[in-house]
Amino acid sequence: MSITLNPNLFVSLSPLDHVKPHPINDGHFDPAYAYKVLGVYNASETSECFFILSNTSRQVWFISQRHLRAYKLIECDEFFVEIDQAKQVLDDKNSIEARVRPITSTI
Repeated sequence: MSITLNPNLFVSLSPLDHVKPHPINDGHFDPAYAYKVLGVYNASETSECFFILSNTSRQVWFISQRHLRAYKLIECDEFFVEIDQAKQVLDDKNSIEARVRPITSTI
């Protein structure tokens, strides 16, 4: 079985309590950031899927899909972005597109 992911997929954390290892407490992931999905691993023995993410210390972790929510599709090469900053990047992009107007002739 093959899984195809959009290369621009970013996820946010919504960790379950009382789970080891815990993404925030043990994995040092910050819930103020969205993380780029670097890959996926699905063990054939279980239905659980693990997303490969890099925390803000650039450590690579396998995080269960149970702790994650799809955030946005963002075109960038960063491993993580601040959630407010990601919103600003999209707002700026839309603002630039809104300001571009066709050139008109004055003749």
